[in-house]
Amino acid sequence: MEKNENRKIYILLTSFPDMGSKMVGFMTNSIFTHASIGLDEDLDTFYSFAWKGFIVEKITKYIRPDRKPYPCELYEMDVSAEKYELIKKILLEFVENRHKYSFARAGLILGLMRMPLVQKRKYFCSQFIADVFKRSKALHLKKNSARYFPRDFGRFPEMSLAFKGNLSGMIKMYKLRMKTAKESR
Repeated sequence: MEKNENRKIYILLTSFPDMGSKMVGFMTNSIFTHASIGLDEDLDTFYSFAWKGFIVEKITKYIRPDRKPYPCELYEMDVSAEKYELIKKILLEFVENRHKYSFARAGLILGLMRMPLVQKRKYFCSQFIADVFKRSKALHLKKNSARYFPRDFGRFPEMSLAFKGNLSGMIKMYKLRMKTAKESR
């Protein structure tokens, strides 16, 4: 790959049926209550924060016959190879140090009340993504990272909507391979 070749960064917005998600949806007046960031080399793997802390999400694991399909929107953004590698490096730092991070419960609640709180090694999903963009300078963000929520990422002119529907449809469109129960263990 040439050094000047652009790469894609993805933002996946989803909504889950839990109480925390419903609260965020109510407070932000948005159907999408969770955001994850992914790289173009593996559209099944996304990085984010959830109630249990930093997570590496395999979206194909969310698809089960006993669950309703989860609504989603997938946004993509072109970045230079240099910025892509920097974002990848930042994400790998989180993966390698995941035990040092936790979910920013107070930060989320105060952020929803428009009183941003930044805590060392604590994030909520969209704050984490905003921080990755600020650190990599991939997007020019004007607000404190704790003031961004999932719906905000679709509003940037640099982002384009790549898919809208549900996770099952996205998996089919991008031909992501579903793992068998045996492979998931």
